[in-house]
Amino acid sequence: MRRFGKDSSEVVEFMAFFARLKLYSDDAPEDLAEMAARDSSVMSICAQLFLSADYLRMNERRSRVLFAAPVDPAFLAAWRDYEERYETIVSSIWLSELLPELASTEPSRAPKADLRWMNADDEAGDQAGVIEEAIEFAQFNADQEDRWIDQPDFMERVQDGIAAWERLSQDTGFDLQGVFRRRALIPFVLVPRHIAAKHGSAETLSMLKNLQQAHDAFIFGATFAAVALMRSIMEAVLRDHYRAEGKDLSERIRNARGRLPPGASEGALHRLRKLANAILHLDHEKDEGLLKMDQAPQEKEIVSLLFALRALIERAE
Repeated sequence: MRRFGKDSSEVVEFMAFFARLKLYSDDAPEDLAEMAARDSSVMSICAQLFLSADYLRMNERRSRVLFAAPVDPAFLAAWRDYEERYETIVSSIWLSELLPELASTEPSRAPKADLRWMNADDEAGDQAGVIEEAIEFAQFNADQEDRWIDQPDFMERVQDGIAAWERLSQDTGFDLQGVFRRRALIPFVLVPRHIAAKHGSAETLSMLKNLQQAHDAFIFGATFAAVALMRSIMEAVLRDHYRAEGKDLSERIRNARGRLPPGASEGALHRLRKLANAILHLDHEKDEGLLKMDQAPQEKEIVSLLFALRALIERAE
């Protein structure tokens, strides 16, 4: 996906702004707020970096799939460093410059996973709402029969379209707000060149195909299918890129213990393994609670495992 290639103008711009800010701050993001308050040039770089990163983030969601491959390792490292250490501080500086009255607002104390879910649900509700309003508008206009007396075919097609939407949402249980929310929750994956070279997305059976299918399953509410595919991806990555030997997945995870990256702890990988085993073997005794959770906590749990899987893929050797 060229938009994350090293020659992309957006990536070049982000890398340049980020390098300048790290140089100015001696790679100490905790000092940036004080520096920006004293020095307008630092404030300006923070604003430029935030806008550049925000554009890249919006671009992540504009493709069919929620991963990019192959990705330049230098950009991948810089982007995750920005997310982990700089993004919150830089966005706060940008917001304080844009809307000074919000600078002293008390930050939310809600857990990050809860905030992520609530924000995604609010945005999804807005998106689903405007679509439903458009359908209601079409229904209202179709009911004005005197307006369409000379266009009976058009009015009939509108009514057929509304009826088709009702069948989709009622007969299949299609949850429009849930689809928007779950898509927003999926962490975007930047697949390094050496991983993409071994697991090309053009292959009928490949890690990247499974990753896309896992994302799709989660988006459309097929949670169990998503977990099963995530397990297969985890096993392939451990086997092929962490050189993890073992007679089963549990042993592979234990044997990769010393090479696992931050964000993909042994505990998280075992959690994914156990959940998948409970699903694949229809073994309720081995379920550790996911299958009994309500929708919101279940989605948060799956997202946390998707983040662990992302770390495993992105930091593989």
